[in-house]
Amino acid sequence: MIFPFGQDAQIGVVAPSGVVDPVKLEKGMAVLRAAGWDVAVDTAVGDAMGYLAGSEAVRRASLLRMAQARPDLLVAARGGYGAMRLLAELTDEELLELPPLMGFSDTTAFLVRLVGLGRRVVHGPTIQGLAMACPETLDALEGLFSAGVRPNPLGDAWDFLVAGETEGLLTGGNLATLAHLCGTPLQPDFSGCVLALEDVHEAPYRLDRALTQMRLSGAFDGVRGVLVGEFLHCGEKGAPEAVLREVFAPLGIPVVTGGRFGHGPTNLPMVFGEQVVLSSVAGFRYV
Repeated sequence: MIFPFGQDAQIGVVAPSGVVDPVKLEKGMAVLRAAGWDVAVDTAVGDAMGYLAGSEAVRRASLLRMAQARPDLLVAARGGYGAMRLLAELTDEELLELPPLMGFSDTTAFLVRLVGLGRRVVHGPTIQGLAMACPETLDALEGLFSAGVRPNPLGDAWDFLVAGETEGLLTGGNLATLAHLCGTPLQPDFSGCVLALEDVHEAPYRLDRALTQMRLSGAFDGVRGVLVGEFLHCGEKGAPEAVLREVFAPLGIPVVTGGRFGHGPTNLPMVFGEQVVLSSVAGFRYV
């Protein structure tokens, strides 16, 4: 992945997960076009099969078409569900042929797999997410695309659940999606990594269940630190942090909160697959 993009860069849109809302899709693409980017949409993006954006065959063909078109960046149209079903139908060789990918939520399944294959990807807004993104998020994307500036997901304000400092490869994403990958052939290897986590509409006991699933499956073995993003509508204030502290404190790794990424209007892009430093004292920086 090369940032910044050239002036003639093209952004491709694919739908590897849930059914796309055409109104939100158009609004999101309008945001990119207003910023001066050329946007190309695959012909299958409007397909639907129940809650999926088409069958596995349709979505697979769409991704491979975009791989041949070679846009500078692929952006998932939305999250929802379906990425892990599609991921099981793609070979490592096919995944490595994909252009750099941006998305979050259900797209997490693709992001962590690609990082595991040595690729860099962007955890950031989907096309539909751009329709509701705050000005800070849009400015951060413009800075990343145009100047290669990686925004700091913590900024100048953060807190911590477990003190410490560490360095590792940045990866992670949506907690529920990561937990569902555990115990399958798609379970990621997070050893040596700083794990970014976020989620939405999950009660504290469900967060506990997802984290416990990951712990018991060995997914946290070798994890060097945890960067906590937004846990939106996940119980009373402080409830998600209490669950996270209980799970991670015995591991003795730094857990830093205040990440400005997740399912809300603020979803600052992060480049997964790059080395970062995470500190309860100094915050976050790319190496």
